[in-house]
Amino acid sequence: PFDFSVDPGSAGAGCQPASLNNFFWYNQIGNIGIIGQSGAYTLAEARPFMAEACTWLGQQAGIQVGLLVGHWDIPGLGAAVEMAMPAWYSEMAALPGCSKFRQDGMLKYVMGHTHCNTPHPHGDIGAGFMVAGFGMVGCGNYGIPILDTTQERVRMWYFDTS
Repeated sequence: PFDFSVDPGSAGAGCQPASLNNFFWYNQIGNIGIIGQSGAYTLAEARPFMAEACTWLGQQAGIQVGLLVGHWDIPGLGAAVEMAMPAWYSEMAALPGCSKFRQDGMLKYVMGHTHCNTPHPHGDIGAGFMVAGFGMVGCGNYGIPILDTTQERVRMWYFDTS
């Protein structure tokens, strides 16, 4: 299922990103529709995928929660300004299919990079979570986050192991 037509080492000095198709995906697990992305591409390059993924999300029977997954919480160090997860969440939340989930408070996002485990409001309280405190230096909080969608609720449980 992977596209190996782009050689990441072909740029000489630096890095040529591999095919965008290898790093954008969506799938359903239970009542959660998950959309994953890589911040290594521009918003313009990602827009067709974004529209496709949000259309898919809005058409799936049984999905009650949309979850966006990405690595970067801040731009730079590999992510464009609009591709770091908080900004990308805002872009996705405006698209047909995803906008209904946001309107209902059911579009969520998780991200990493900064090594902390903490809620990340970005204007929508309860929408975003930084889940990156797994042993590297950062905030010093180490633990296991679990997304729970049972009992007609959406909860992010956090089990502190620090």
